[in-house]
Amino acid sequence: MTDAAAKFLEAFVDSFFEFVDQPLLPSQSNFAPVEELGEAVLVTSIQGRIPDDFPEGVYIRNGPNPLFGGLKSTNSIFGRSSHIWVEGEGMLHAIYFKRSSQGSWKVLYNNKHVETDTYNIEKQLSKPSFLPAIEGDSLAIFSAYLLNWLRFGKVNKYISNTNVFEHSGRFYSVAENHIPQEIDIFTLKTIRNWNVNGAWDRPFTSHPKKAPGTGELVTLGVAPAKPFVVAGIISADGEKLVQKVDLQLNRCTLCHDIGVTKRYIVIMDFPLTIDLNRLLRGGQLIKYNKEEYARIGILPRYGDANSIKWFEVEPNCTFHIINSFEDGHEASSVVVRGCSSLDSLIPGPNLSLKEYEWLSRCHEWRLNMHTGEVKEKDVCGGNVVYMDFPVINGNFTGMRNRYAYTQVVDAIASSTQGAPKYGGLAKLYFEESRTEFSKGEKEKEKAEEGVRVECHMFDKNTFCSGAAFVPREGGVEEDDGWIIAFVHNEDTIISEVHIIDAKKFSGEVVTKITMPGRVPYGFHGAFMQISFQAQEHNTSFTTLPPYCSIHKTPFTSNSKLILRAIPQIPLQNHASQAITDIKTKFLNAIVDSAFEFVDQLVLPSQTNFAPVEELGEAMDISDIEGHIPDHFPEGVYIRNGANPLFGGLKSSKSVLGKTKSVWVEGEGMLHALYFKRKNDGSYTIFYNNRYVQTATYNLEKQSTNPLFLPAVKGDSLAVMCSMLLNWLRFGKLNKDYSNTNVFEHSNKFYSVSENYIPQEIDIFTLNTLNYWDVNGAWNRPFASHPKKVLGTGELLIFGVDATKPYLEIGIVSADGKELVHKADIELDRSSLCHDIGITRRYIAILDFPLIVDSNRLLRRGQLIKFDKEKYARIGIMPLYGDANSIKWFEVEPNCTFHLINSFEDGHDEVVLWGCRALDSIIPGPEDGLKESELFSRCYEWRLNMKSGEVKEKYLTGPEQFMDFPMINAGFTGIKNRYAYTQVVDPTASFAADIPKYGALAKLYFAEPCSEFPVGETRQEELIRVEYHRFEKNVFCTGSAFVPKEGGVEEDDGWIITFVYNEDTGVSQVHIVDTKKFSGEAVAKITMPCRVPYGFHGAFASISF
Repeated sequence: MTDAAAKFLEAFVDSFFEFVDQPLLPSQSNFAPVEELGEAVLVTSIQGRIPDDFPEGVYIRNGPNPLFGGLKSTNSIFGRSSHIWVEGEGMLHAIYFKRSSQGSWKVLYNNKHVETDTYNIEKQLSKPSFLPAIEGDSLAIFSAYLLNWLRFGKVNKYISNTNVFEHSGRFYSVAENHIPQEIDIFTLKTIRNWNVNGAWDRPFTSHPKKAPGTGELVTLGVAPAKPFVVAGIISADGEKLVQKVDLQLNRCTLCHDIGVTKRYIVIMDFPLTIDLNRLLRGGQLIKYNKEEYARIGILPRYGDANSIKWFEVEPNCTFHIINSFEDGHEASSVVVRGCSSLDSLIPGPNLSLKEYEWLSRCHEWRLNMHTGEVKEKDVCGGNVVYMDFPVINGNFTGMRNRYAYTQVVDAIASSTQGAPKYGGLAKLYFEESRTEFSKGEKEKEKAEEGVRVECHMFDKNTFCSGAAFVPREGGVEEDDGWIIAFVHNEDTIISEVHIIDAKKFSGEVVTKITMPGRVPYGFHGAFMQISFQAQEHNTSFTTLPPYCSIHKTPFTSNSKLILRAIPQIPLQNHASQAITDIKTKFLNAIVDSAFEFVDQLVLPSQTNFAPVEELGEAMDISDIEGHIPDHFPEGVYIRNGANPLFGGLKSSKSVLGKTKSVWVEGEGMLHALYFKRKNDGSYTIFYNNRYVQTATYNLEKQSTNPLFLPAVKGDSLAVMCSMLLNWLRFGKLNKDYSNTNVFEHSNKFYSVSENYIPQEIDIFTLNTLNYWDVNGAWNRPFASHPKKVLGTGELLIFGVDATKPYLEIGIVSADGKELVHKADIELDRSSLCHDIGITRRYIAILDFPLIVDSNRLLRRGQLIKFDKEKYARIGIMPLYGDANSIKWFEVEPNCTFHLINSFEDGHDEVVLWGCRALDSIIPGPEDGLKESELFSRCYEWRLNMKSGEVKEKYLTGPEQFMDFPMINAGFTGIKNRYAYTQVVDPTASFAADIPKYGALAKLYFAEPCSEFPVGETRQEELIRVEYHRFEKNVFCTGSAFVPKEGGVEEDDGWIITFVYNEDTGVSQVHIVDTKKFSGEAVAKITMPCRVPYGFHGAFASISF
């Protein structure tokens, strides 16, 4: 990013975002941060004694310790966004146990922030800089998300505050929004980010697991964009990634833990999801939805997504797995035990829920790998004990274990503050049944018998965090060891470390070590055995008071930096309308100040792409060469096309870069030629034109200035900013152009382009009447080429979107009032599908690698790009089918915007004819139109529904470039003999950088080609093509087939087309007899004004 752009963005944030401290309740005082000690201190206040067979090592716990006094919220004109309770920079708290040669113990304590990249950024700036981007008003979150990325290249801070783990003698701090940080276990200094020598490039779970038997490390990474969840296996020496697999989930489930067994990896896919699309729709970024499915996947350790066996389970939220293992005859079952709740603590608990549904209980899933059967139960039966943060003896990870230990929730203390507090510890005896029951409970317990639970409870208002199991040196039994935990007394404000004998769990604490300062509540702890021999510790220690206070200084800017071109705007929070007005004025001021609209250059060869004025009313036509045929029907020939407001297409320039409109953009204008038969059989002909008055057209027309920033092509940063500013100001990422096609359904007429729903038009006046969303049933873009369903009169429609669901298909009733069928095709990419095929029984779906990808834009790539290295396929779906009923056929990579026709040939084959290119003219080549690969040729795909075989071939020769096909519509979906296309003039197209069509072609599918250029070998598969050529520098657009009244044969009719002579500057409409195709036009109708080149045309019979 340029310095100017960086300064602009900083000024923007400093001027219009206010950081506010989140207040802490008295009961939340131990969630407040503490200062770093700077060096280790000697701990001398020890009650009891450290056991002789306690191992040397370090007990270390991670947890949030926010910079600048605490968690923040921001207020801005976009709304409010806030940190959630699990955020805040990570701080490690470490207590070292070093045994002297005489057997006595030296205990040291230190703490230190994990110095992530984002920690260092804010520490250097000495102020909060990253905007909270998880919880709050959706508009504010989206703005924060984008502004963080634009300024720092990261959408949020790397907090590294959740856990600490060891692998291959190295130690790492981690939270799942980034890769781990390696730390020096003795000094707690951050050494580096760990990406497994560049092989792991995504977030990293807080709970990696050692694989039984191999010492490899099994990990997981969750991201809000595809691939949502990836599993990996890291070599035992930590040097390489030996396995990496995309689990191919269709949602970003916030999977916090992973399980391992001797042979398997356990995947938790529960309905706590991160969804950017939901955020864009005004919802939460992170949300638990108990109405959605939950499942557990069992993946062979070195398997792929196809080898996962999924088990549907009851909806729940499980952050922590206690353990998983194989059980039963020949290990036929996988058992998973975890701490499961009916709602989620993240992003924040719903305190209104009954019976503490957001608190966890111990749960077991028994998954039969042979039958697929699932058995679930609460491990504690009717004994309601809320617990979480489970630990076991690490030597039993992935194997059947007898014991586990958890932190016990104090439900009352937790419910008063919105974050869990743990007032005790529990030991679970999985192989012992509960024997004690409360009065009146015994009968119920016979049916809901649980395991034995032994509790170790703390004094009142005393709570723990970071509990870990410490194995006894020389221990033999699984529970030979201790539980160690940080404990804080909220009455005395004293923090301690307690050591509890796992075999005398409910007894007195073996050791209480008083900390030299307050230790805030945190998350996960671990005990690591280390050798102190090679490490010399500083033995000069200072004594700290029992409470380390922090002076909280609220952040304020010395002076709000207001951009000179922006007037002073008061930030008022008391009136929503005032805020809306302020936001609008501010955003418009930003655009007016920082963005410059520039006319895009029009070459001399592009003059007929320039817009024209509206006529205002219809004009009679009298200049006709030839005559209108006797059997020509009454009706209207209407063509759509781009007619940009304000003189032409625009680019925008700003400190963020440049964006420009692509050649297919521009407001839609309808050009209509009406044919009305008089009593004497002659025709009255009149012409009109009119803009399609979309909502965005009306916005700009009213303002009399360009408003929408081009947001398709250009510098990625500028495109992203343009999309955001368009959305913030108008609720739309781009303009609704409605410039591509016109169609009829149920005697109503519609203008359409695929970035929005159609507009109904009055076919006589060309006035825009309303948007057509099928009575509210269709709420997404609507492609430009709907098709009539054979035999029913229904309308097959489809819509492509940049976010999931990428492609949906619908069928509208014959009367146009009801959506009778709708199906998500479940594509894994947004393929820019412009056309669709229909046969008597099937729908043909084109999934070609011209892709709209906002994630690619985030990676500084193009929003729209054709990638010939990606797959291409055609899907054949039964008429009223769904995604599961589609039969997909892999085909050669290509770009096909237009199908000629599709039909069934015999019982087993579906045939598609289309205009196929090897590259895409959208969004347009960067260095001009130079390659013939961008032009289409007539092509055939023959798909065998029975065998899955594909046969494909060209139907026309190598220099016969053509597009915008049309047929006699009475043959749509059935086998036809003829089609008509516009023929590309390559020389003129190269000169204009835009396709131009210098002829028409008639295709004879049932007749072989008989003429070959000199030197060409005879190719039997090529079909006959007849041409109707225009004069030099004369080009056509919007051609349509007009059927002859009373016609019998398929080609009884005419082709009608708008034609423009670039030498004389005269526009005409030509009518060409399809039976005498290469002959002279039957009629040439001279227009009263220039008609620019456009896109699709149609002829509709109407009654005057």
